[in-house]
Amino acid sequence: MQVLGSDEGESQSVGRDRPIFEGGDVWMRPLAGPGASNDVSCNLVQFGPGARTKWHTHTSDQMLYVVSGIGQVGDRQTQRTISAGDFALIPSGEEHWHGAGDTGSPMSHLAITRAESETAVLEE
Repeated sequence: MQVLGSDEGESQSVGRDRPIFEGGDVWMRPLAGPGASNDVSCNLVQFGPGARTKWHTHTSDQMLYVVSGIGQVGDRQTQRTISAGDFALIPSGEEHWHGAGDTGSPMSHLAITRAESETAVLEE
């Protein structure tokens, strides 16, 4: 068993370094993944106001659980505003995006996928 305390680990700025993010600052704190789990990857992702992912897909389902703030999630058919306590399940291969978007608020969510899941950033 592994327990990660709230004061353990650290969020790292990733929004300016990874091609999947746009529109503002993004921080990520790994909670489970390589070295901790062979089966799942779980990250706390914090989006500053205006920050979001670009359109992308995953090779496994992705689960998003909003822990604070107000954000948005969208696929090719719809866009939804999400806030603390909301949960989104994005099926494997579905084109989507998520983040704080244009809400004017920061937003943090847990992002959970299979450990071996691969992400493909799409052209608009």
